[in-house]
Amino acid sequence: MPSHSEIRLKGGMSMKILSHPGTCHCGRCKCDNLEGNGLIHGKYCECDDRECIDEETGLMCTGHGMCYCGDCYCEAGWHGDKCELQCDIAPWEIKKKCTSPSGKICSNRGTCVCGECICHDVDPTGDWGDIHGDTCECDERNCKAAYDRYSDDFCSGHGQCNCGRCDCKTGWTGKKCEHPTSCPISPEESLRKCQGDSHLPCSGRGKCECGRCTCFPPGESKIYGKLCECDDRQCEDNDGNVCN
Repeated sequence: MPSHSEIRLKGGMSMKILSHPGTCHCGRCKCDNLEGNGLIHGKYCECDDRECIDEETGLMCTGHGMCYCGDCYCEAGWHGDKCELQCDIAPWEIKKKCTSPSGKICSNRGTCVCGECICHDVDPTGDWGDIHGDTCECDERNCKAAYDRYSDDFCSGHGQCNCGRCDCKTGWTGKKCEHPTSCPISPEESLRKCQGDSHLPCSGRGKCECGRCTCFPPGESKIYGKLCECDDRQCEDNDGNVCN
């Protein structure tokens, strides 16, 4: 079986690249299946379904699952990398153990494996480890503010995130502890002042506090304006040249 390496993609995801999976012909990949028996496929020949074959039985996913791009997706009652392990509890009990208080399997944020939820630890935005709980019911991403792409702070840095809800420190309030209690205007009025015509507070480039925007990242002179609406980085090409 050919060796492979792993590369990182945007958002923290990764994919396997085979060392010599195929050749490029007229802008399209032709996968090398002399030894792959037709099991090497994909737009970039990135899928090797031979990885799903159980060595002991010689069957794809041990006959208890479906293979998709080199990974086995097991039938109910089976688990393991190649669906080689059978659960010792009844299907109804498996479902019961994985059902969240909201009635969803692993809160729609994980996979039920033999009565245990394996939470999806990464999402397309690249957040890691933010989903947890026996049934993946806690989503810490709900505690992040609109500007969190510039900050790792939960609850705007003014509170503690508990199972996706912010418990604010004294002097702060709001869904994400973004509003000081000393502010003379309401959280709703503060948000309205920071939004303007944009659907995001501070145009998605800053932090709203008591109706005023602080543009992020701090010290970035290319992002400015009352609502952080100006972003001169949009004028740069890939080499950093401005309007060139």
